[in-house]
Amino acid sequence: MSHTIYRNLLDEELLYRVAHKRDQEALATLHKRYAHLALGVGMKYLSADAAKDAVQVVFIKIWTDAAQYKIKSFKPWLYTVVKNHCLMELRKQQPTTPVDTENTFDFVEYEDLSHHKMEQEQVLRILESCLSKLQEAQKACIELFYLHQKTYAEIAAHNQMDDKQVKSYLQNGRRNLKLCFGQHKNSIAS
Repeated sequence: MSHTIYRNLLDEELLYRVAHKRDQEALATLHKRYAHLALGVGMKYLSADAAKDAVQVVFIKIWTDAAQYKIKSFKPWLYTVVKNHCLMELRKQQPTTPVDTENTFDFVEYEDLSHHKMEQEQVLRILESCLSKLQEAQKACIELFYLHQKTYAEIAAHNQMDDKQVKSYLQNGRRNLKLCFGQHKNSIAS
């Protein structure tokens, strides 16, 4: 396949070629398209050198693990993966760095928390604690939807339930997370 043909393929077609045919040219094409965007995301959180390293780690992960992901839209998925990788790097390197909670945990409204000077480690501990308190089905749906970018249909198939049940578990899980974070916020404010 000539390089010109690769340029005309959709992101998802390129990703399929990476995942199922181990096509290095397809990965190189994705890298050419999105490395600069991934670097921009990385530089919001890390130094320029660390952001470059993060982009390389993410693209290596795409090469090694692409077959296990079901990605519907590559660009937003890549953004989320780079952002999460950078946040984890920050957590390892600088456990006292404050977190922008409003943008980090998009699936619950945390405006109230953003008024408190919470450290990243504290926010992550609260999130882990609140997730552990969810019913198992709610927790599974929240993790699959937000962390693994699965669709309602994929979650339903994975958990042997229908789309309405998935929607209900997600809504209830988000509500319960918001309530749990509110309780933590009140205990911090006191």
